[in-house]
Amino acid sequence: MSRALVVYESVFGDARAIALAIADGLSASLPADVVPAGQAPTEIGADVALVVVGGPNHALGMPKPATRVSAVRQYGADVPDPGVGLREWLEAVRVRSPGVPAAAFDTRSGGHPMLTRMDHAARTEQKALGKLGTKIVAPAEHFFVADTRGPLVDGEEARAREWGRTLAELVATAS
Repeated sequence: MSRALVVYESVFGDARAIALAIADGLSASLPADVVPAGQAPTEIGADVALVVVGGPNHALGMPKPATRVSAVRQYGADVPDPGVGLREWLEAVRVRSPGVPAAAFDTRSGGHPMLTRMDHAARTEQKALGKLGTKIVAPAEHFFVADTRGPLVDGEEARAREWGRTLAELVATAS
């Protein structure tokens, strides 16, 4: 049976909440597994009909070990292993079936418009997915947090559920 795989990195819980909401939206049409990057499989099997990845913006991009350590020191983030995250998973994972549909998301501050435009975690995620041989089926989606530690801006989880439904429809019509 085909399924979706939603892999996320979350430092304060907001990207995790978005990943769960996306999976909820997908689940009406496509069963979805949601896993943190540190526990995600190192191989995407033929049973995966959609891969969705996402995490926060750190220092205008995907988290790195140094930005994870900084989040722990500056903000008390809960990061079990600063050396393991979505970036490292995307560098290590292998896709067995080239062309598997994929999509990326990030969480970001809704602060200054110029800084918001410069954030590019989801863009980097999309490039990494493309290098793995996946087929990007939707533009990267951005979900907003009120501050560094969150919370999510009102309505973002509902928007993530709707995006999950949209992704499921895109995958269904492509097959």
